[in-house]
Amino acid sequence: MALAHRPARGDDYATFARLFPELDTGDPIPSPSHWVAEIAPNTWLFEQGGAAVGYLFFERLAGVGYIRHVVVVPEHRGRGLGVAMLRAAAADLRAAGCATWCLNVKPGNLPAVRLYQRLGMREAYRSTALRFLWSQTDALPPPPKLLTTRAIDPADDAAIEAAFALPSGQLAGGRAAGRVLVRLVDPAEPAAMQLGFASFNPDFPGAFPFRVADPDHAAALLAGLRPHARPDKPNMGIVAEADPGLTARMVTIGATIHMEFSHFKGHVPEDLS
Repeated sequence: MALAHRPARGDDYATFARLFPELDTGDPIPSPSHWVAEIAPNTWLFEQGGAAVGYLFFERLAGVGYIRHVVVVPEHRGRGLGVAMLRAAAADLRAAGCATWCLNVKPGNLPAVRLYQRLGMREAYRSTALRFLWSQTDALPPPPKLLTTRAIDPADDAAIEAAFALPSGQLAGGRAAGRVLVRLVDPAEPAAMQLGFASFNPDFPGAFPFRVADPDHAAALLAGLRPHARPDKPNMGIVAEADPGLTARMVTIGATIHMEFSHFKGHVPEDLS
């Protein structure tokens, strides 16, 4: 039976909500508003015989495709659908001028790891998703020098993305999705962009990316995000990307390790047969 795909619509939320738990992240199902604003516009729904068999959530950034979710319904696994879905995405990404692609995967998900390796991707680094209460951040030691935060001006996007080796356009994509974007500022050197920044979703709630040049900067960056937290969300999450020092610092205040995952990347192949 032929595999077809189409852009997701807002009214596909029920299908998405049914399939999202298959990612096995332990995260809550994103809200309908989050689906409509951030996920659906970058998602393809795959169908066979009119029935949904999976979905692919991916972003086209400047030269880079970021695969966010790859989900195949359990009863259709082992039939090559994952490869077919990624083959379709690769063709789209090449047409959009993306020469490389990347994604995150649990190291223990061996079938997925083998698939991505087969497609030419290799592990670049490991990351840790952390969960904690806002109140726990009061125990973080202050940075050795005064740091403040300010909203990221779009004119500063390129400098921040360069400083933290992010794909060009990632910050603009977060801004378009309604994320709170803030960066750390040294009052003595306000133009310095390499101190730290975060893209915060108050509804989740969590910040990804959350990058700091030094774990000592975490307190100042979290303090800048905290006024944007929803009163009914006392919890918070961040992802420490290739930053064991930040992970260790957060664990000392009682943060729990929610999940560890590998970041894979590689060239978008011409042929995925």
